[in-house]
Amino acid sequence: RLEKKKKDDANQEMSGCNESIGLAEEKKEEDSVKEDEKVISTNKKKPQLPSATPDGIPYKYKTGIATLRSSSHRVKYSLDHRTVNNATSTFLPDELCKEYNLSYSTEKHDFHQKIVELLQSCSPDLIGTFRGLNGDTSESTTTPKLDNFVVPIKSLTRKCQKGKVEKAQQYLSDKIASDENFLSLFDSFLEEVVLPHFKQRLQSVGAAKPDEVISFYYQRPPTLRIQPGPARAFVKAHDDAEYGHQNGELNFWLPLTSHRKTGVDLWVESKHGAGDYHRVGANVGEVLSFHGSTCRHYVNANHSLWTRMSLDFRVGVSGFFDPSWQMNGT
Repeated sequence: RLEKKKKDDANQEMSGCNESIGLAEEKKEEDSVKEDEKVISTNKKKPQLPSATPDGIPYKYKTGIATLRSSSHRVKYSLDHRTVNNATSTFLPDELCKEYNLSYSTEKHDFHQKIVELLQSCSPDLIGTFRGLNGDTSESTTTPKLDNFVVPIKSLTRKCQKGKVEKAQQYLSDKIASDENFLSLFDSFLEEVVLPHFKQRLQSVGAAKPDEVISFYYQRPPTLRIQPGPARAFVKAHDDAEYGHQNGELNFWLPLTSHRKTGVDLWVESKHGAGDYHRVGANVGEVLSFHGSTCRHYVNANHSLWTRMSLDFRVGVSGFFDPSWQMNGT
């Protein structure tokens, strides 16, 4: 091409054209190779997911959603766009942030029965039904048990996958928010059990004076979580600060079913970033408090034939919790 370029302008133009054609052909070959690589990459087989539990029980629930919860929003957050307003949030004393188990009377505060009644009033096609001991849905011979509740598979499947989890979550949220009997029980439980004990703990660590009036802010209604099995999915490790929660509040976890029966439990690390996850082992009739805003926690997969249920809520304390706190991007 260089020799042709020296002869005359016409040959020079022809050389430039040939060069362009050559580059175009090289580019086409390069793109073709990339396309082949893309096809090869696309055709790679995805890892085969297990079809049964470690004990050999076939999975009934195979979607990526572990629980049906009474929280209608789909939690999202942006690491790039998270900003906090000018509100102030202060850490609670270290001693209060440690895990703490509090026992209560299940006869006086019978959450099991109230949740049974609430679920019986729900749409069976959307939320689920109680099965009898013989495997059917008859309730004539036995008292319904929460661990015997069956959730429809589509209610743990997203809309984009032809499921209706979003609709089920909204429905369950509305049901709990409008159930005055349940909310009355929950209010009395907070006012008679949780908050007085919380106040005593604040006083014991010197964070409040004996005659001091303390304002508490609590989540109402609490979140009901229903985790049927046998299932593959689990709740991944996270801390609640990622989702806009603040330092001046405590998480409360109230199991409604036995972790010994389902094999499902809440796992919490001792402090932020420690990674030393351990079962909390809270039983029915106990409510556990921990600092979920900083301590990461998760719930393992339910490989049993039973259903795990729990309530959880948060309580903030005046002087530490700021009700005007808001994190954008959550």
